[in-house]
Amino acid sequence: MAVRIPPPTETESHDVPPPQPLSPLDGRYRPAMGALSEHLSEAGLNRARVLVEVEWLLYLTDHRMFGTTPLTAEQSAALRSTVADFGAPEVDELAALEATTRHDVKAVEYFVRRRLDTLGLSAIAELTHFAATSEDINNLAYAITVRDAVREVWRPRLLAVIDALRTMALEHRSVPMLARTHGQPATPTTMGRELAVFVARLDRLLARLDATEYLGKFNGATGTYAAHVAADPAADWQRVSREFVTSLGLTWNPLTTQIESHDWQAELYDLVVHIGRVVHNLCTDVWTYISLGYFRQIPVAGATGSSTMPHKVNPIRFENAEANLELSAAVLGSLSATLVTSRLQRDLTDSSTQRNIGVGFGHSSSRSTTCSGVSASSSSTRRAWPRTSTATGRCWPRPSRPSSAPRSPPVAAPSTTPTSC
Repeated sequence: MAVRIPPPTETESHDVPPPQPLSPLDGRYRPAMGALSEHLSEAGLNRARVLVEVEWLLYLTDHRMFGTTPLTAEQSAALRSTVADFGAPEVDELAALEATTRHDVKAVEYFVRRRLDTLGLSAIAELTHFAATSEDINNLAYAITVRDAVREVWRPRLLAVIDALRTMALEHRSVPMLARTHGQPATPTTMGRELAVFVARLDRLLARLDATEYLGKFNGATGTYAAHVAADPAADWQRVSREFVTSLGLTWNPLTTQIESHDWQAELYDLVVHIGRVVHNLCTDVWTYISLGYFRQIPVAGATGSSTMPHKVNPIRFENAEANLELSAAVLGSLSATLVTSRLQRDLTDSSTQRNIGVGFGHSSSRSTTCSGVSASSSSTRRAWPRTSTATGRCWPRPSRPSSAPRSPPVAAPSTTPTSC
């Protein structure tokens, strides 16, 4: 059964923005981030690191390695509460430790050792971080946090958008609409059908998202189990590694350098960018339908559409969504390109790069431009009313050269004079 990070405690201060936030994700857009920051923030990463260290200790004792015996159920529960109770005080404690160690994972090790002393488990303290390099802890922590962020926060928001579009597609499947190819009047279609195209595209990509593998490795400083074999040459360390990684709900990567190769991350981020580009296309299409008069936006009491033209209701949700999706694509695209390269057995470029995973996902799920995370389209689309039943009669197609055949009357011609095209 997969080990997952428990929800944050009530003492956490993630909802309190910094006094002068540098990023809009921590300022203007912070209310839209919700639980995403609980997974992909520095605090969320540290909670996951603590979880990995604790579960590794429990694996070693549960399997009676190095003369240990399994902890009692009460002791195991108490040790796991270190993760469950991880909140603002623990974040501050880790920050103080790192100020001394100048090493984030070493600070986590010392943090866990303190908890073992407090719980009367000092006898197993020397097994903390046993045979592990920092990347053994980090790669598993990142895989856990990204997996949980996608499955518990990002995917549900995407699904909400798809479901809203599906409902609208069915609701407006019989509403005729003049299609536009190359921006010019074309054969009629229906509004529902055009929305259904986006539903089909996103459904397919959602299936690919659900098939994502979140990989992890646990094989030491150069991927050779050198410290493990030195400590116990008789142990089947590949089996131990596989069992431990899969116990966290991850897919075991059996062959790596010091770092997990990050290929799964590149694949995931490219897919998230792809999904974002489809939603971006939806935004630009609906924006255009609004400009053509196919949709009407409903004014909100007290809201101002323009500082100087109060009669306007600007399609800002779509425009903001486009900008945020473009920023997300830039960040995640950079991660995808950078993470797959590491000099020889290890360099630290991935460390700085991965600290921006939350930025990429944050911009793709900002509800300053959306009602359901990944797309502004859902919120604004639900607020817009199709008025396309007469659109096919607003503009008659004009042949490029004379024809002897009589011109057919417009479909569903309006009672008023058609708008000139």
